[in-house]
Amino acid sequence: MAPAPPPEVQTFRVSCPEGHVIRGRRLEGYQALRCPDCGLGVFVLPSSPLPMPPLPSSRVDPNRMAAAGGDDAPIPLSEHVPEPLPDPSDIDWLEPVDPTGDPAPGPSPDYDPVEAAVSELPTAERRPPAAGRQPPTGARQPSSRPSHPADRGRTNPRGPGSTAAFDDRQILVPVRAGLGDRLRRNRPLLVAGLVVLVLAGTVAWTMVRNQRRNAPILVQEGREEGIPALDRGDFDQAHRILSRAAAAVESLNGQIRGADEIRQAAREAVIFVDLIPDRLEMILDRRARSSDESEWQRLFEGSYRGRSVLISAQVTATPADAAGRYELNYRILSEGPIAPREARIDFEGFRLFEASEPQKGWQILFGARLSAVETEPNGWRFRLEPDSGVTITHQEAIRSLGWTPVEIASGPQQHPIMGLPRAPILLTTLLTPPIRQDLKGETPDRILQRLGAPQSFARSASQGEYVEQWIYNAPSGARQYLNFLRSTGRSGPAIVDQDFYLR
Repeated sequence: MAPAPPPEVQTFRVSCPEGHVIRGRRLEGYQALRCPDCGLGVFVLPSSPLPMPPLPSSRVDPNRMAAAGGDDAPIPLSEHVPEPLPDPSDIDWLEPVDPTGDPAPGPSPDYDPVEAAVSELPTAERRPPAAGRQPPTGARQPSSRPSHPADRGRTNPRGPGSTAAFDDRQILVPVRAGLGDRLRRNRPLLVAGLVVLVLAGTVAWTMVRNQRRNAPILVQEGREEGIPALDRGDFDQAHRILSRAAAAVESLNGQIRGADEIRQAAREAVIFVDLIPDRLEMILDRRARSSDESEWQRLFEGSYRGRSVLISAQVTATPADAAGRYELNYRILSEGPIAPREARIDFEGFRLFEASEPQKGWQILFGARLSAVETEPNGWRFRLEPDSGVTITHQEAIRSLGWTPVEIASGPQQHPIMGLPRAPILLTTLLTPPIRQDLKGETPDRILQRLGAPQSFARSASQGEYVEQWIYNAPSGARQYLNFLRSTGRSGPAIVDQDFYLR
């Protein structure tokens, strides 16, 4: 199917009967030349269709060649010019000469006899070819352009009486085939290419028609099978069915009943099916303990970047507040050598919040994909892909992960751990450090009995487990964070995995 390679340039180096060397390039047709020194005729064969012979593998020693009597002189023509000489009128010489045989005056060293002959000839009607001869193919008439400077002042070698005979002659110069000729030579390949294109277009058009014909069936399947699979927690099946249904909705330009419902369910299924393999707290711990930046980047690129996470939290700040940005009550915390490692979720450029504009105090539930984990002066921050936010609306799918309603305290209450009464207290009591208790391994029911209901809570889900964070506010401004860890594939209540105090 590839185009034909360009023809290889073949050169010639011959001698006239007087021994003058003539060099040039072979053309597709023969060449009848006149020697620029003596004016005698030289016949040059056309270019060979066979490839050039390879160069010799061994280099000839010039000393040995000189000892053997090698001669670098031009090689004379091997064919003897028969006697009598042919009639000059039967040969299309590229440079006319005097019929008497006298050579024309010698040109300058840069004189090109072929170019001069072509430029000198006037535009005339093509002379009929001689009997038994056919003009070479691909010939063209010479252009009537100014003659070569070396030709100025030269007389007509045929004499004054030969002007008419000279004007009715044409020099046929073979030229390279044009685009039309190349297309005609490659006609089989072009026909085969057109057939392949027609077959490919037919197959593509048939697939599009079949898809549009089956689109309503796929949408109905998504409503009847995909969405129920999402609600019961069969996320792989839901993603497989809903992705086809969403593509069918797009093929119909959304002009079908339930299009928005299918689109939303498909976006949520993508979040559920592609959750990160580790919870955010473990990712923070690995990032903080990593000393090799390149090794961490390879780990993050291979395991975490572009994977999704589910978050349920309360909005604590908006761009209209003093913070100038969106903030949630959820804090990503892990044990550190001196103090807990703390990270927040950065919502800069997050399109979901820019479009929905959640207000302070709202409890929101959404999914997004991780973009990076970066350091900042007060700890770390998790960045999200700007266009990856999806609001989660299928509550049954959330409950399949084990998320149950949490009882929240309606107002300020006594903090059992702090031991602070409801009546006014002294400032020294406020500054007294709390009595720490070991709460790891406790169930939510035991925590409710000992500490009461939390002021707020947050959740995050990864692949196979989720973290539920209960937040208690103390009158002194400190906060206590209890992280309950539970595996989605394990029955039974969650237990306290980590306990943190933050001032």
